[in-house]
Amino acid sequence: MKILFALASIVAFSVAPAFAGEGQVSNQTLNKMGLSGMKVMSDQQGMQVRGLSIAVVGGFSQAASWTRGAEASTTNFYFAAGQHSASGGNLSGAATLNLGYHSSLTIVAAGGFSSASAR
Repeated sequence: MKILFALASIVAFSVAPAFAGEGQVSNQTLNKMGLSGMKVMSDQQGMQVRGLSIAVVGGFSQAASWTRGAEASTTNFYFAAGQHSASGGNLSGAATLNLGYHSSLTIVAAGGFSSASAR
């Protein structure tokens, strides 16, 4: 019995695409999905909107250094956008020099890179 049910299921699923209207969704199916106001567009119409997506990336880096008697900090932002891809990067650096009985030099760096693509 299980084999008969499995065989009937396979036949049903293989016949279902034949009722799809050559790859087009019927208006009746759209109505059943709650999309009665939607209209099916042709391949030619679809080609006009394909590939119009935009890629967007952004980043932030901050570096800060504090020592006795000296402090330094920097903050950087970036934003990039493009038709099919976008990339950007940034680097922040800060350094403090404390001259005295115990001299010290402190260097701090922060940065990053990001990229995006849209298809």
